[in-house]
Amino acid sequence: MAFATLIIKTNIGEVTATPLWYISRYILRLDKKTFAVFVLSQIGGYPVGVRLLSELYGNDPDNSRSYSKHLCYCYNSGPAFVTGIVGIGVYNDVTAGIIVFISCLTANFLAAVVMNVRNTAFKPYRTEIGFSSSDISASLISAARAMLNIILPILLFNCVTELAGYLLHAVFNMEIPAFLKAVTEITNIKTDGVIFSLPITSALISFGGLCVIYQIFSLADFKVNKLYFIFSRILISAVSAGVCCLLLQITGYKPAADAFAYATDTLLTDPLLLMCIAAMTFILLKCTEKMKKI
Repeated sequence: MAFATLIIKTNIGEVTATPLWYISRYILRLDKKTFAVFVLSQIGGYPVGVRLLSELYGNDPDNSRSYSKHLCYCYNSGPAFVTGIVGIGVYNDVTAGIIVFISCLTANFLAAVVMNVRNTAFKPYRTEIGFSSSDISASLISAARAMLNIILPILLFNCVTELAGYLLHAVFNMEIPAFLKAVTEITNIKTDGVIFSLPITSALISFGGLCVIYQIFSLADFKVNKLYFIFSRILISAVSAGVCCLLLQITGYKPAADAFAYATDTLLTDPLLLMCIAAMTFILLKCTEKMKKI
């Protein structure tokens, strides 16, 4: 995140993305800066896109609506998570992770094409690289603050989910469905020993989960149309699942029969500890909100 912020601040990303931009500007209809953010957001992980768009918004505060729209497709899980945690960790095969990543990437690309179809193609312009030592420190500080807003919600959402599961089991002798856990917090895609079909996994990764969406909203410096974002991500997730089905048909790939999920569940199950950790995490989140306003 620090690296991505730095190359956007210094215009390095804009300059290096220029050759691809010349090819795609009539398709995606994005200016060079936003196109660079789009590319980085597809490989950097879910929160990178919103932080980079917030960086652009700082220089263009009158265009909040456009950045809210860009956020809908500048949003993707990084290839390391998809191939490592999902591909190898869940399906025991990196190929499965690659197919999921390509499906999500394609869905975002198609969404960008459709959502910008009425834009006029941007004309070429020259970009100069500007670099200063203050850019490095600013990028590191921005990334450090953002990491708090990423890590704490994961802890909070997992604690609340486990606590809800404990109460549901104690009162009704029922378990929270694995799918619902994954929709709540995406890292739960590797728990409970449940293996989803690859298209469903693509849809879940494309959606990101409620925890990631909360992170995105808290990290945005511009006003986000929340209902529009969630609805668009549901549609894009469906497209991702469709693309995944198509890839499976074309390639004939099937996940191995001996696919496995992580056997070790590192989450706490003691309700008192869960309540304490959730409460402390909530307090820390409130503190980060106050820091953001300073």
